[in-house]
Amino acid sequence: MRREIGMFVALVVLCTVLAFSNSDFLGHDNVLFTTRQIALLGIFAIGSAFVIITGGIDLSVGSLVGLTGVMIAKFSSNGETTMGMPIGFGLPIGVGIALALAIVLLIGLAQGLLITRLGLQPFIVTLGGMLLLRGVSQTIAKGGSLGLGDIPFNEFANSGVLYWNGEPLLTYPVLIFLIIIVLATYLLHFTVYGRYLFAIGGNRDAAEYSGIPVRRTEASTYVISAGLAGVAGVCYASYIKQMGHTVGNAYELLAIASCVLGACSLRGGEGTIFGVVIGVTIMRVIENGLDMFRVPYHDKSGVKQFWHPDENWKFIVIGAVILIAVILDQVVHILQAKRRTRRAGFLARQSAPTAPTSVA
Repeated sequence: MRREIGMFVALVVLCTVLAFSNSDFLGHDNVLFTTRQIALLGIFAIGSAFVIITGGIDLSVGSLVGLTGVMIAKFSSNGETTMGMPIGFGLPIGVGIALALAIVLLIGLAQGLLITRLGLQPFIVTLGGMLLLRGVSQTIAKGGSLGLGDIPFNEFANSGVLYWNGEPLLTYPVLIFLIIIVLATYLLHFTVYGRYLFAIGGNRDAAEYSGIPVRRTEASTYVISAGLAGVAGVCYASYIKQMGHTVGNAYELLAIASCVLGACSLRGGEGTIFGVVIGVTIMRVIENGLDMFRVPYHDKSGVKQFWHPDENWKFIVIGAVILIAVILDQVVHILQAKRRTRRAGFLARQSAPTAPTSVA
């Protein structure tokens, strides 16, 4: 947990700097917005962590998020186009959500079976899935976007519990995220299933020889990843209120980056839910910080001004943070390998029999 604690300290320092630079950073509106964004990303980032811990990769989660919202709009919308044609099927929103989640789970299962039963590379399978599903979303939305109409579900992402001054202290996406954190922590760190995942990521062959159902267990992680992407898609559909094929673009990269920042090794066999939560929070705080960070100064005429980062720096900063995290991960593994080698050499010397001394 030392790496996770180190990232947590870095997060606290980052938040402290932003709070001192701009008091609005800790304002209720900004906190509400940021925590909601953390939850929306964190829901499917946790699903990606399950896959990464086994040594796999899932590039389709962003497309699954978008496809879920598009399907919900298609199943449940009862609006009409300017030509008088119905946008959707007009099903109850609960039925639309259930159908969308069922389809997403089947997609995750199909990808998992292709990887485990046919021995295909996870990168290729999920990359193909990413493009295919994005095309399906674009086809359903006919290159545009589908609105959900005027239904109470549109207020789901902005509503919550524990209201104060008419505003929720805990929005429903955040509440869902907290529930998923608890369930995922228990499943990953306190069950035999979780130990199977770490064993597969650590040494797949050894796990198979130990009697672990490697293929079934590995396939299940893609179902979990797809299912959580679907849950995130439901929340996004309520938050955005209209879904198009562009929703979810590059989200898979944010999820993978969050896992890497949270000390999930891309080699597999390492990672914690706590670390993923820290990684997700850092990603969203950096994005929000680019808008909130202010440095006061006085121009030539003595008027007080505020310098703030260019909004176009967003991907520069995020990319740099990801590269730094990957480099640190590699350095840690190199140092650990050297330490194990020295320890093994020391133990070998300690256990080696000493040559008998001759007596003259």
